[in-house]
Amino acid sequence: MSTKANPGEFDCYSKLEPDEPYFLLMARDASAPDIVRLWAAFRKLLIFETIEPRSDGKKVIEAFECANAMEAWRKNRES
Repeated sequence: MSTKANPGEFDCYSKLEPDEPYFLLMARDASAPDIVRLWAAFRKLLIFETIEPRSDGKKVIEAFECANAMEAWRKNRES
């Protein structure tokens, strides 16, 4: 899982084209965990229910883990 201090396997910033748009969600955004889970669930459907499945399984698993970590981070900050 990526953090600012430790970019992970699926960190997109270093892979961006110079003019490629992207969108970043941070743990401090209360809606981020749910949005990440929605993306992961949609991606999982695409992987397992299409004629040409992609090998994004590890990325989907990491997305679910990231959503959980976002919630834990927010909870720790609120304590």
